[in-house]
Amino acid sequence: MQYFDYQTDKSDSDSEKITFLEGLSPGEWSKIIRNARSIPFKPGDLLLKAGEADDALYIMVSGEVEVIGTNGFGFENRIAQIGEGSVFGELAFFDNQPRSASIRAISEGEVLRISRQGFEQIAAWNPKLAQQFLLDLGRILAFRFRNELPYKI
Repeated sequence: MQYFDYQTDKSDSDSEKITFLEGLSPGEWSKIIRNARSIPFKPGDLLLKAGEADDALYIMVSGEVEVIGTNGFGFENRIAQIGEGSVFGELAFFDNQPRSASIRAISEGEVLRISRQGFEQIAAWNPKLAQQFLLDLGRILAFRFRNELPYKI
């Protein structure tokens, strides 16, 4: 099962891809799912709220959500749109700081919530899987960082 497939170039040519947990066995996915909580959502549901304390990250199994920020005048603005095969909440997962943005559902769908404790259980069971998990998250963060203005070169 492969959840994440980031393509750095939208063309159909041979472009570099960042894939999250590519090549896992069904048993490995089963262990991840056992240490996660499935959360269904419908349009308009607020999945995360800026300022909340939480140490979990979320895997988009299906559906689409939007990342919402608030500008200096208190108005909401869409920062990004996240669809199936992506993650969100990874910053708080790493640094245990309050959420920096809100996540609102655009469509019906499902996410897997993996807490820090759930990840630690996965790591105890299979350190190599945990290493791949963290490296893939690092690649996703680097991709997002490099593709955001003013960082885009």
